Amino acid sequence: MLKGWNFSLKKQHELVDAYARLFATLDGQLVLADILDQAAAFEATPPGGPSVFNDGKRAIAFDILRKASISADLRAELAKAAYLAQEEDQQE
Repeated sequence: MLKGWNFSLKKQHELVDAYARLFATLDGQLVLADILDQAAAFEATPPGGPSVFNDGKRAIAFDILRKASISADLRAELAKAAYLAQEEDQQE
């Protein structure tokens, strides 16, 4: 156990509730979009790329989505939007 942090079930629920409240706000959604972008959460690592590093960033982003209680439908919408944005970037 980390010093100063009690990982009780109650604390875990409080943390999940805090994530959900935070990312339900407009500011929270803006921050979440930035986190997902910085983590390249919905982008594939190119062949020969730093897959372990990128997988770690994605794991953190998806842990945040899970704790924030982001639904599977919304995660799918976010992935589709990221894919379409990536396609637009490649066409330019």
